[in-house]
Amino acid sequence: MRTLAIIGQATLLASLIIMLGFEFSLPATGIPSAFILLCFAIISFLIGIIGLIVGCASSFDSGSRRAEFLVLMAACTMPVILIQAMIGFQSLSLNKVNDVTTSVTNPPIFNQSRDRRLAARHVSQFWNVLKIPDKVTAHPSLTSIKIGMDCDSAVRAAFSTFHYLGWPMSFADRTSISIEAKASWSIGSRVHDFLVRVSPHEKGGCMIDLRSASRHERRDMGMNVVLLNRFMSRFSEELNEERRERG
Repeated sequence: MRTLAIIGQATLLASLIIMLGFEFSLPATGIPSAFILLCFAIISFLIGIIGLIVGCASSFDSGSRRAEFLVLMAACTMPVILIQAMIGFQSLSLNKVNDVTTSVTNPPIFNQSRDRRLAARHVSQFWNVLKIPDKVTAHPSLTSIKIGMDCDSAVRAAFSTFHYLGWPMSFADRTSISIEAKASWSIGSRVHDFLVRVSPHEKGGCMIDLRSASRHERRDMGMNVVLLNRFMSRFSEELNEERRERG
């Protein structure tokens, strides 16, 4: 039991420290914080579950010792519970993906090249095992979106969506009607590059294409799909608001 308590304390503390570092981009040296956090969180969770079972089935010197042990083991499950609450484990993926769009045949183009958008350019060779090829991947369910509204209304809806999600805009090109933002799935400063392209449709209405790309060369753990889904969910509501205002 003492061994479980020590391992549980160590993994819980490591998970919380990595989580704080992940949220505030410390360190910014290309270390795969999300992958390491997930590993420690799962280990902490497993230790917590085993500890709860052992704690309930074993005898202790006193009731207070049992309570302390059970509280510690319950705390060990918290990192996984937080991850589930924020993004959901069902959204996690280990596929070789870190750049996702609604149109692979004609993807929206960022203002800056991929090399210039990388958060860390000097990454330890140790992490090369996690590196994946530079490739734009199709979203598993979203495709180019055609709406029966003018493009100005779509742009206003995109602006409102970014504001609601708390994603600061980083670039807007009025000639090609593309809007870029720094997207984040949580409250921290780890961001992805997010792009909305708005273009008139030849048969009327407007076409919307989206793209989300990580600022590293590793698997994105499914986060770009999460961001695209999160944007689209709110964007649909903003479009409905635009339609109501137009009557």
